[in-house]
Amino acid sequence: MSAFLRQGSRTRHVALATVCLVGGGLTGLSPAAAAPRTTIPGSGTYLVGKDFQAGVYRSVGNDSCYWQRATDATGATSSIIANDIGGGQRLVYVRPTDKVFKSSSCKQWIRVTPAAMTVKSTRTTIPGNGVYFVGSDFVPGTYRSSGNKEYCYWERSRSADGASSNIIANEISEGQLVVTITAGGVFKSSSCTTWTKIG
Repeated sequence: MSAFLRQGSRTRHVALATVCLVGGGLTGLSPAAAAPRTTIPGSGTYLVGKDFQAGVYRSVGNDSCYWQRATDATGATSSIIANDIGGGQRLVYVRPTDKVFKSSSCKQWIRVTPAAMTVKSTRTTIPGNGVYFVGSDFVPGTYRSSGNKEYCYWERSRSADGASSNIIANEISEGQLVVTITAGGVFKSSSCTTWTKIG
């Protein structure tokens, strides 16, 4: 529409964009939809692709962090795709086909960039609790964990998605444990003493 603006003794004709005012607000202007976040709060239930972007996420400094990937928000056990619980650093690959992600008592989840996953670490120790990328979090090789008075559990897996079908190997025992960790995938450790590279 157009309108007249009066300035001093002169009158000017000014073209105005069409804007409708309703109840003091603007209509006809649709703000761009906010992009899904690349962080996830440590506790709550969230929709994949709407509340946050799918991808690989990391949460550090946990005591007992639980996560769950699900096909829907019904809460039924049949909807659970995979889940995990543990302390230390936690990793999860939330796939684009997942619908729901649940997190409880975790620190904030932050999306891991592809560049960060290709970094070559020089670290030759692995904490006794947590889930770590082989290669970018520590050097592949043979590691030893000694003096375990509790049952120490380790697991080598192809992916951080938590699916049992991706487990390559695992073991649980007291005392000394030795494992050769080849390049690629992730390594999980629970209730173990620090792992030290010996070969």
